[in-house]
Amino acid sequence: MNDNLIAQIQSFTLNARAAMETETGRQLEGIYGWLPDGKFADQARYPAVNQLPEAAETRKRIETYADEEKAAGIAAKDARIKLVRETAFTWLNRLVALRMMEDRRIIKSTVGKLDKSNSFIFWLTSDGNDEMYALHQKGALPQNAKGEGPSYEAYRKFLLWQCNQLAKDVSILFDPENLSSRLFPRPPVLKQIVESMNQENLVDAWKIGNEETIGWVYQAFNAEELQAAFTAARLSKKKFEAKDIPSVTQLFTLRWVVRFLVENTLGRLWVDNASG
Repeated sequence: MNDNLIAQIQSFTLNARAAMETETGRQLEGIYGWLPDGKFADQARYPAVNQLPEAAETRKRIETYADEEKAAGIAAKDARIKLVRETAFTWLNRLVALRMMEDRRIIKSTVGKLDKSNSFIFWLTSDGNDEMYALHQKGALPQNAKGEGPSYEAYRKFLLWQCNQLAKDVSILFDPENLSSRLFPRPPVLKQIVESMNQENLVDAWKIGNEETIGWVYQAFNAEELQAAFTAARLSKKKFEAKDIPSVTQLFTLRWVVRFLVENTLGRLWVDNASG
């Protein structure tokens, strides 16, 4: 993987993170009434929460999340920031992982062509999905109080179904029952991110042989926190704070570095034992 491709992955990741965090913040405030200052507005003012059972359940889950974070000593405003970041991280990594699995033929086309993806079409016409097929056939309008049209709602439920299938092996990333799964990016933002992934300068990033892409995405996503932690430590001339430890220690390690370390530690022990 050359430096130019790595730079393109990093640029994509930072832009996608910004878009996802903005989208999540807007959902929390505009759909569910969790304001940027950490306070909850009267849910009677929010049509989605009153009209859609799914949205009403999400509001309850968000309130429970805020209460649990408060019990752990995290202020409501900070808990909201944490959820925004977690949601952006979750969905960005899911989309990247799905795109890479497509190119490796582990799964059929799922996100690369959005609702024109083969896997979605097969799912719609599978036994037991008559309701989703009918929903999709209604088209993109009218949109509900969450900003979803019927066809997009069907596609969202398909992606969550796909996540559920993959969660059997990778539960941490693909768990469809976590709160971030309920803050699914709405049509314009999902389209923006997928179109960015499909740009010519990123095509090679998803191909077989470039498995390090997922590591560079992780590294770029945490770049802001990493830089902030080092800046704060340098200015204060103190050690890193506890909250900074993940950002400064959980770094992506290149394959050749891993190979060097393994061959000169475990590998050396194995050679020594074999020769002895």
